[in-house]
Amino acid sequence: MPNSPSVAGLSDIGRNRKRNEDSLSLLPALAVAVVADGMGGHPGGDVASRIAAETAARLLGAAREDGVRGEESLAHLRSVMTQSVLEAHATIRAQGLDEPELEGMGTTLTAMVVDPDTDGYVLGHVGDSRAYLFRAGKLTQLTRDDTWVQERVEKGDIPAEAARKHPFGHLLTQCLGLEDAPVPQVLDGRVEIGDMYLLCTDGLVGMLEDFEMERILSLGASANGSSGASDWGAPIKALIDAANAAGGHDNITAALVRIEARD
Repeated sequence: MPNSPSVAGLSDIGRNRKRNEDSLSLLPALAVAVVADGMGGHPGGDVASRIAAETAARLLGAAREDGVRGEESLAHLRSVMTQSVLEAHATIRAQGLDEPELEGMGTTLTAMVVDPDTDGYVLGHVGDSRAYLFRAGKLTQLTRDDTWVQERVEKGDIPAEAARKHPFGHLLTQCLGLEDAPVPQVLDGRVEIGDMYLLCTDGLVGMLEDFEMERILSLGASANGSSGASDWGAPIKALIDAANAAGGHDNITAALVRIEARD
């Protein structure tokens, strides 16, 4: 069934940081959402995240407008997603070379684009910002964290239940902006009416367990369903408020892509 995506997002400085190094770029009319988290403690983290979010959104938006339709659409969007990550990386590198005070800046990137005509979506991901699917009351992580801890979990060196609080949990294995070009994780799939896709930085998942985010999204879906309204920004604000209530140790950014039936 043809769908009509709704896109909303918020970014918050949190309780303990002096500046917001997260970036958020949304193109609601083109069903594009991008979140990025500049590397904390590094020069220009906010600059790197802004470049990444704006570059990815611009290229993905152009891909939605360029008229590729049908079976070729998803393959085209996958190609553009990879291109957008690599172009963002190259732009960050170039600006770091032009402005030595910004050398070494880096960022994560998680982006999503939906093609309403084919019910297809494409996700692109580098770093430890995440994308989740909330479907039929269940929250499922779609992306894989590019972290040292995740690698150790997959090798069996660290139990999965210990990963969340591990002291090296912040160590990334790849990001945009450093010398080695990233290899993005690019995923695609089919949306269903009623789906919600959550893109978020680690300032959210570091404060809230997945089951807590699932509960908040469930309440938001129920409230909208019972009222007939479409205020999909409310669950995002609830998520950010909950993360701040839990400590707000980092910047917090979240975007929500909601799939509704087309009138």
